[in-house]
Amino acid sequence: MRLPLPHWRDSKPDEIRGWITEVNDGIITVAGVGLGLAGAEVAADTTYAVVAINAFIGALTVLGVKVGERLADREAEDDLIAHEAQKLAITPDNEQAELISWFESKGVSPTTARSVADELSAGDALGAQLRIEYGVTDRTTIRDAWYDAAQAGLAFFIGALMPLLATLLAPWDWHVWWTIGIASVSLVVTSVVLSRLGHSNTGAIVVRPLALGLGTITISYLLGDLLL
Repeated sequence: MRLPLPHWRDSKPDEIRGWITEVNDGIITVAGVGLGLAGAEVAADTTYAVVAINAFIGALTVLGVKVGERLADREAEDDLIAHEAQKLAITPDNEQAELISWFESKGVSPTTARSVADELSAGDALGAQLRIEYGVTDRTTIRDAWYDAAQAGLAFFIGALMPLLATLLAPWDWHVWWTIGIASVSLVVTSVVLSRLGHSNTGAIVVRPLALGLGTITISYLLGDLLL
């Protein structure tokens, strides 16, 4: 089970990438809504309310989807554990043979493979099967599911906060340009973080989300102008 409050520096790169993806979703979604309303020439008070509601509801939606995914993972793990436990109870020799075969497939000699499999199974036969055959090392807890979901929802809201503040605080006549500017800068910052994590070409990593983000909010503006 994960620690309840892991430090950013201790987090895995894949986890950070996931958070940044949610941040980008928040930026683009809320900026797109704001620009769509601007294209439709919706009044200021209505725009403020809709954009704020969208930011909060978007974060709650992400939280709900994520907790559903993680709880589904937990149920799948429970089914797998029950299935493997049943197989161990009915055909322990077959399960042991599978473990030996796995080590042999990795280039371990038959004698050593049997010795390692015997030692692992002696300590925790079920755990050995789950780790070696399926890569399951930690069971997802309900706390894990809700914690991961809360992180995802918070990441979305942090991203959404940027265009939300631009809409609320910028002079009304300039709020469209402020929203575009803030969204662009935010996407550049998150892209630079991603490129540093993956030791990738910063230019290429920045251009893709920036182009997609600006393209999305531009389409939102045009749709607002066209439909209303």
